[in-house]
Amino acid sequence: MKLDSIFQQIRDLIQKGGGVKFSFGDPSRVGDMSIIPVARVSFGFGGGGGKAANSKKKKQNENVEKEAEPKSDDDAQFGGGGGGGIKTDPVGIYAIKGDKVRFYPIVTVHEIVGIFSFVIFLLFRISRLRRKKR
Repeated sequence: MKLDSIFQQIRDLIQKGGGVKFSFGDPSRVGDMSIIPVARVSFGFGGGGGKAANSKKKKQNENVEKEAEPKSDDDAQFGGGGGGGIKTDPVGIYAIKGDKVRFYPIVTVHEIVGIFSFVIFLLFRISRLRRKKR
């Protein structure tokens, strides 16, 4: 299988399921409210391959080795590989009730730790500035 056809298949799969379907989930009904989950989606794919000449070694009585060049493309060795991944992170939900729409963001532990660390850093810098002024 050629690399071009592999990448074409991957591109076709992304186009079929792509667009907003990656980021927005199907609406769910809770009482008189509709909820739509929202996610941040990131993905990446890669691959490669190469062709190497088949080396045939002939041993003679004098221990001399010779490499034979391939006579056709069938004599060449081909190797290739590829991989990919998709990562989704929840961002929040849209709540729709009647004609009102509200977005409720999801705060993760990493964001809380980051904000807490930033506040501590600022307090530390402010206290150092106050000590220098005295």
